[in-house]
Amino acid sequence: MTTDAAQDSGCGARGLPGRRQLAGMALLGATGAGAGARAQSSERYPARPVKVIVPFAPGGNADASTRIFADSLSRQFGQSFVVENRGGAGGLIAGTAAARAEPDGYTVFGSTTGPLISAWQLAGRSPPYTLADFRVAAVLNTSPIFIAVRQDSPIRAFADLVRAAAERRGQLRWGHPGNGTTNHVNILQLQRALGAEFVIAAYRGGGPAAQDLVGGQLDVVAADIPSVMHLIRAGTLRAIAVTSPQRIPPTPDVPTTAELGYPQVNSTNFACFMVPRAAPDAVVERIAEGVRVALADPAVLRQVEAIGTFPPGMSNAEFAAFLQREAGVYARLIESGLLRRE
Repeated sequence: MTTDAAQDSGCGARGLPGRRQLAGMALLGATGAGAGARAQSSERYPARPVKVIVPFAPGGNADASTRIFADSLSRQFGQSFVVENRGGAGGLIAGTAAARAEPDGYTVFGSTTGPLISAWQLAGRSPPYTLADFRVAAVLNTSPIFIAVRQDSPIRAFADLVRAAAERRGQLRWGHPGNGTTNHVNILQLQRALGAEFVIAAYRGGGPAAQDLVGGQLDVVAADIPSVMHLIRAGTLRAIAVTSPQRIPPTPDVPTTAELGYPQVNSTNFACFMVPRAAPDAVVERIAEGVRVALADPAVLRQVEAIGTFPPGMSNAEFAAFLQREAGVYARLIESGLLRRE
């Protein structure tokens, strides 16, 4: 989600009670400022298997992206990067486990942006972790979000969705990967823009939400492209809008939300590898280099594009600054009442 998108949503810009300062610490950790005091590993990393915790169920962007890069790192380093899915609470469960892990690089957080910028803020005044507990190891890719319906739905295009929102006020059933995710905020922003009232359900990831859409338990999903691209290609689901700034090559006929008159609904998601803030520089540099090598591999790039994502176009330092800004944006969304603690 971009700062402009949050401003378009009509949220205030009041000061943040201590959280921005906490989030700001993450930038120092990510860019290596003051890192000389960090203990350096005496062994060539990795010397044993690495656990990669994913905060959502299989089938979504975090899971698909993490598995692509975990496989590449396993081949490069000769040690297994083992993916462990721990869905629930918008990523809070996995984020807590990752933040509290031994900071030796053998537990990596394969996350998207939501658990890093909003899940902990929605946990109340004493969250189990904050953004400041992590540093960026690598940015994997970026993915816009599809607004998708079943192929047999009477909602054939975005204009039909607008009409359905008015005619079925309080009845249109939406799904998303978890409370406080970018997907969730996109739904809330659209609800506000339309003056509508939706029934909004949080899932343990984009995959389960997509399956309930297929099964008829939902009318619409706001889903990361990897969650639904295979279903769209199979003709099971239909994308009626995409949140990217421009139309995307895999679905050139799907209009952007900006084209449709809703520029405030324009968020994209990033997938990343994070490590506990005290992790050694040598570990971060090793993971970052491994991901750089992966992104230069045509076979990996084909996999990245096949799931509907794109190379990130951000350095670790730029991504750390982005997370810091977005944590502040989400704090204001919570203060404004658009995003509520559950």
